[in-house]
Amino acid sequence: KDYQGAIADYSKAIKIDPQYANAYINRGNIKGRELGDYQGAIADYNKTIELDPQDATAYQNRGIIKIKSGDRKGACSDWKKSLSLGNKTTERMFDEPKLDLGWCRNMR
Repeated sequence: KDYQGAIADYSKAIKIDPQYANAYINRGNIKGRELGDYQGAIADYNKTIELDPQDATAYQNRGIIKIKSGDRKGACSDWKKSLSLGNKTTERMFDEPKLDLGWCRNMR
């Protein structure tokens, strides 16, 4: 549970290879899910998407952080993009009754 150490390691990897998209998404996961640094997480997901616009997981994860930070429309947009890229996990999220994401299906 050394989250700061993990962030430091991913930051070193990024310094060595700034095009390493997985380092950004993994660092974003720690920032957003474990540390509550939503802005930092979104910045890392944005960089992941910049490097790999077809990374469906980055859209899914950014959507999760956006909903946690109160940006329902942004979250929905990201989840729809993730779905359009064929992300099965996002598809299961929409099918999960407990999550009640019906509001997003009809949002434009």
